[in-house]
Amino acid sequence: MLIDTHCHLTDKRFDGDIEGVLERAGAVGVEKIIAPSTSLGDAKQAVKIADKFKGVYCLVGVHPEHVDETVDIARLRDVVESSRKVVGVGEIGLDFHYDKEKKTKNKQIELFEKQLELAVELGLPVAIHAREAEEEMREVFEKLKERNLQGGVFHCWGGNRDFLEYVLDKGFYVSFCGNITYKNNEKLRDLLKLVPLERLLLETDSPYLSPEPLRGELNEPKNVKITAKFIASTLGLDVNTLINQTTKNSLCLFSLEN
Repeated sequence: MLIDTHCHLTDKRFDGDIEGVLERAGAVGVEKIIAPSTSLGDAKQAVKIADKFKGVYCLVGVHPEHVDETVDIARLRDVVESSRKVVGVGEIGLDFHYDKEKKTKNKQIELFEKQLELAVELGLPVAIHAREAEEEMREVFEKLKERNLQGGVFHCWGGNRDFLEYVLDKGFYVSFCGNITYKNNEKLRDLLKLVPLERLLLETDSPYLSPEPLRGELNEPKNVKITAKFIASTLGLDVNTLINQTTKNSLCLFSLEN
């Protein structure tokens, strides 16, 4: 059994074809899919999809790209508590890729911290987006270290080695998606080799980041199998060994039924 731990099923490019997406995923052994959300409205839609389809779960959270929107944490909590198919808080985090001067730093950190507190309150793991924000991430987690966060994953890993070691030391999982297969991503593959197998997850981040040889096409959960094969080859592992362990990791982190 394969699990795609991060697939944006709410994306408009999947409209009208979610059943087909799930059927194609199931045909290659992808039995469970976790759909993150990026805003309150997106979260409500993710819950609807998860409640409708077997094997689909979701995360509720506000992405840092929506930092300028008014976020009512109480309303987010209501969405989390509206369904048993909500298995975590996400996609949350910090991103300064388009804000080089970090004008939104304080607002992003405030939003991130509030959602981390919500996860602590509800006893849920988190799915974290981090881009060009390693220093700020450290600041947040050093403030949070006395709180009992129920684990989490840094999805679509893109940080440096020093930050990877920090994240692993904090007990987080790390996931990789289709961009690990790109020819110019040797540095990312070097980082992959530093992640213990028991801390590794698989994802597509679809509809983005299709793996080779499908780069440039619409990504789907079924393609997590391509990434799994590539990662297994990179690590010198039998693909079934990789799949079995990453599935076990996913079931554990998100408390999914086997």
